[in-house]
Amino acid sequence: MVIKNIDGLLTLIKNSYETLAPAQKSVARYIVESYQNIPFLSVTAMAREIGVSDTTIIKYCMQLGFSGYGDFKRQVTNAVQVNADWHSRFETHLDSVGTKSAYSTYETEVKNLQGTFSNPINQQNYEALLDALDRAETIYIMGFRSSSVLARFMSLSLGQIGYRTQLLAPEAGDLYELSMRMTPKDLLISFSFSRYSSDAVLIAQNADMSGVPHVAFADTMLSPVAAKADLTMVCEVDSCNNVPSLTGAVGLISLVLTGCGQRHREKAQEHMKRVEGFLSENHLLYTPDGQC
Repeated sequence: MVIKNIDGLLTLIKNSYETLAPAQKSVARYIVESYQNIPFLSVTAMAREIGVSDTTIIKYCMQLGFSGYGDFKRQVTNAVQVNADWHSRFETHLDSVGTKSAYSTYETEVKNLQGTFSNPINQQNYEALLDALDRAETIYIMGFRSSSVLARFMSLSLGQIGYRTQLLAPEAGDLYELSMRMTPKDLLISFSFSRYSSDAVLIAQNADMSGVPHVAFADTMLSPVAAKADLTMVCEVDSCNNVPSLTGAVGLISLVLTGCGQRHREKAQEHMKRVEGFLSENHLLYTPDGQC
């Protein structure tokens, strides 16, 4: 079975609901009510939430026409993350706020930070990410649409402490020519959240074919960009507005910068002193007397 849109799947489930066994009805109800959670759940985690066995879920997925839970999860993820239109998600996000003050959205952002930092995948991959940064000759940092803000921030901040970085964002110029310069001695860092940019997917695919190490900051391990990465840092992106939250990703960038500073404190300080000296000598920094 191939899901063209999530509504088609939900209609199929609803139409066959009355013919299901009690345990399968529980699975069907969960899918209809909470399909947005499926991209982030293993079959065991989903079974635990519903109160059924792993086997019940797997058999129900096969009954729907999928080869198993993995096939079901991949296709639901694609339908939810790729095919959801902006205005529908915007309406859903605003509905989640309801009549509460917009200031209450800080609770969502706090949860994004907590979820991102407590994710065992991120904790496991953190030191490996720092090692990859240390090995790289040049660090190519990619982001499109709202993610370009993160790419610029990380590229600038790593450059300030002595890392050689190259921004891959719309303002960088000929993106494909720049990306073709990447070699296995370099590192690609990508920021990509739903809805995914075809440019990001194409550059990630090229990096994979060229043997370039790749660390993806993504909203799910199953994103088309993260699927081509060697390491993934999973960012919580729950939002109350029209764009995915960047709070979790900014927190991870801060974590990485702190780790790099701890590893290379003296080298970073030396580089920053050289840069600051150049800026001061050429009057490029503001001073209290009004001179620049």
